[in-house]
Amino acid sequence: MISVPGSQSMPASILIVDDTPANLQLLARILTDQGYKVRLAPNGKLALMGVRAAPPDLILLDINMPEMDGYQVCQELKADPQLRSIPIIFISALDQVDDKVKAFTVGGVDYVTKPFQMEEVLARVQTHLMLHSLQKDLECANATLEQRVEARTAELVRLNAAALRFVPGEFLGFLQKQSIADIGLGDQVQGEMTIMFSDIFAFTSMSERMTPQESFNYINGYLRRVSPIVRQYHGFIDKYMGDGVMAIFPECADDAVQAARAIQQEVAKYSLELQEQGLPALKIGAGLHTGKLMLGIIGEVERLQGTVISDAVNLAARLETLTRTFGVDIIISEQTLQQLRIPETYQTRFLDQVQVKGKQIPIAIYEVLA
Repeated sequence: MISVPGSQSMPASILIVDDTPANLQLLARILTDQGYKVRLAPNGKLALMGVRAAPPDLILLDINMPEMDGYQVCQELKADPQLRSIPIIFISALDQVDDKVKAFTVGGVDYVTKPFQMEEVLARVQTHLMLHSLQKDLECANATLEQRVEARTAELVRLNAAALRFVPGEFLGFLQKQSIADIGLGDQVQGEMTIMFSDIFAFTSMSERMTPQESFNYINGYLRRVSPIVRQYHGFIDKYMGDGVMAIFPECADDAVQAARAIQQEVAKYSLELQEQGLPALKIGAGLHTGKLMLGIIGEVERLQGTVISDAVNLAARLETLTRTFGVDIIISEQTLQQLRIPETYQTRFLDQVQVKGKQIPIAIYEVLA
């Protein structure tokens, strides 16, 4: 005897549909003696009602019945998504090939010709109950596997999104990588871009009067306001350096200059909030330079880091330090000024020809008014 799919003890339920009482009684006795739970239906309509009320594990179905024949009963059951998986074995006196072909066409899984042999019926019933049980087990396993795949996929999406908070998506885009898992040591690309360095004035002395938690809150409050501005002007932040920010603007120098001005305006608003809270006012300097750079992956196999390497990067950092020397908010190099689409639309003034650390030739620098 085969038990109900998913059960170790409950006997399988079999519905016998036949308009001949003698056939019903014979099949019922045979199957009951084998320990199966048997239900009877004398016609197609009652069979459909019974199946919909309590679906059996298998159906033995006659073909020639009044009002609704076995083919019609089978078609209706197979049209119902909730019932279509129930195996149906046709038992009929019709023994023509066309009759058997039609039985399989409408959805039957087997065909037994009357008069039948008891051993044959039991063997076929047992076989199809076993197949049905295995099918149910497989469907359950597939459903469990699908849930696990969905959960794992969601976890991978979450982890990839989290990774992009450490490695900007724009960085991966420049390296022509789909995800952070694709990057490798030595991956790099070159191009001309504008670099912006910004830093908080006198933060070291300010932090001496703060607790570590207050220092973190102070910096994060500042970064929370300026970081979206970088993205707004088509840039991305390469790295945070304590209270400093290094941002890259790959499209045009105008994006970088407009972002620097917008950041200064946002910092001015934030400083007023800080002063109302009894905290030190905030002032930052920004240095911008345009030039060729290499963007890529450095480190070693066990520890990788995305970075930008170029003399242009060093020069932008030097210009940021000069904002303190000249007492201005934004300094740009002559190369950046020349890359602006319409330089006259910005309020700029020449500051000086300076020889920055590490450079042999003096460069012209300009202030941009915020």
